[in-house]
Amino acid sequence: MKPRIRLLADAEFPLLFAHLCRSSDESGRDGDVIFRPRSRHEVMDEVVIGQRHREGWARPLREPLWLRTWGLIDGTTIVGHVDLTGGRLPAELHRATLGIGIQRRARGQGHGRALLETVITWAREHRLAWLDLGVFAQNSRARAVYRAAGFVEVGTVRDQFRVDGVSIDDVAMTLAL
Repeated sequence: MKPRIRLLADAEFPLLFAHLCRSSDESGRDGDVIFRPRSRHEVMDEVVIGQRHREGWARPLREPLWLRTWGLIDGTTIVGHVDLTGGRLPAELHRATLGIGIQRRARGQGHGRALLETVITWAREHRLAWLDLGVFAQNSRARAVYRAAGFVEVGTVRDQFRVDGVSIDDVAMTLAL
């Protein structure tokens, strides 16, 4: 059965959290580039992350910090996700910030492209004007997928993150809708 993409709801948060933990464990390991802006030793707090997601999911799009998350579901397991977060201020609500994560076993199969197409379509239907994202400079594979979807690089912040002693440049990309 082919994995499917669907907007997630409160009841699916435990599945999302399990995916986030699995995905985070792959960052910087076994040939993967670092893609998580936190130390591999930093434990993810399910209560805090769950509260942030549930509060963001409940916010209407006219309120700052709304959140919508789609899961790439393989059977009963989430193996990838993409989320959009509304601006922090009312003056930014015409934009959303995109975050995406796909577990190693689901990469290289077009799922990243499918997740992007899903949120781009949704964003256009909801009359957003821009999608923004940050991607680590050394993550050339992700940058290529974003460019193929129409995102353009607008700047780089040198030494934006330091993860387990590694300095990481962050590349800002945007897509005009």
